[in-house]
Amino acid sequence: MNPLDLEQSAPLRRRPVRPPNTATDGDNVSSFPMGPPGLPAHHPLNILKRSAIISGTLYALYDINVFHSILHSPDVSHTWFKTGIATSLAIIAIKAYIELYEGKKRNKRVEYDNFKTATHAIILLILASWISFHMALSPVYGGFKSLLIMVGFGYGVLIQGALVVPVWGQNLIAVVAMTFFLQQYK
Repeated sequence: MNPLDLEQSAPLRRRPVRPPNTATDGDNVSSFPMGPPGLPAHHPLNILKRSAIISGTLYALYDINVFHSILHSPDVSHTWFKTGIATSLAIIAIKAYIELYEGKKRNKRVEYDNFKTATHAIILLILASWISFHMALSPVYGGFKSLLIMVGFGYGVLIQGALVVPVWGQNLIAVVAMTFFLQQYK
């Protein structure tokens, strides 16, 4: 028996998924497969971890004066930055329309198969905003550091916030934060 045969004959490490709506021995009837092992998404330790990531990222951005540079530095390309803000507003508008109007009002399930065009539009808008913000920040921070700033903000603030805050809160926070930032940005 060679090592390849052993590898192919090894049992899978995944937990079995029951067919939808089948209960055995008093189990809960669920049409969803079981999630990964570990803590639930809204467990206090997960929320604490995500809050720590958000706080650490915001502190790092504050420590290297990103917010001050964006608002007051003459080296920032403000035309590119305004383009990035415009694409971010378009992303927020499409997201709010799909989730609130199509999802809640018209009871349409929000998934890729139902919104392929909107998904591709958002992907292109994300790409355009990344390019715009990179072009705006690279004169001040250089190419690599501006990419680190954007990855830090994207992963450390946006994604972690989306995992903690419900959809209606995300839309509310996005509108309030963008309104405040647009008032501060000249």
